[in-house]
Amino acid sequence: MTRRIPIFEFSEELSPKKHQVYKSLVDGVSEAIKTNKKEIKLCEVKNSGIYITVEKPEWKKSLDSALQFYIDIEEYEQCSKIKNLIDRL
Repeated sequence: MTRRIPIFEFSEELSPKKHQVYKSLVDGVSEAIKTNKKEIKLCEVKNSGIYITVEKPEWKKSLDSALQFYIDIEEYEQCSKIKNLIDRL
């Protein structure tokens, strides 16, 4: 299955879109580990061809933030998936 990268307006506030952003992060890191990539495309700025990326050294810190987000909203299946990714880094 091909990963879908979220697209946001340049001026759009990302806070309400945390669920989409963290899902993209988790899916992206998971895919990058399998394909041995050094960065992931987190999201795209609409109609610009510009991507917001996350470099490998930042993955753990980003996944820690995602883990806290999913703990707060009690999505424990995602928490387990994130924990496994962190352990693989």
